[in-house]
Amino acid sequence: MSTLLFALMRENPLPGLAAASLNVIVAMCLVALSLLLGITIAMIAWAHSLATREPDTARLERRIVA
Repeated sequence: MSTLLFALMRENPLPGLAAASLNVIVAMCLVALSLLLGITIAMIAWAHSLATREPDTARLERRIVA
């Protein structure tokens, strides 16, 4: 495949440029997808930690008996 692109690049550089720009677009989409997935996982983990948090038992109300 690359030898075909090299042969075409000698005559016309547009197929090589198209393949390079397609690689850049695919790479940027993969980076964006991984960032979105990381943010989603972090938000799910945060919501899960809020949902499973135990209530504070250290704070007890002090009553004064008079």
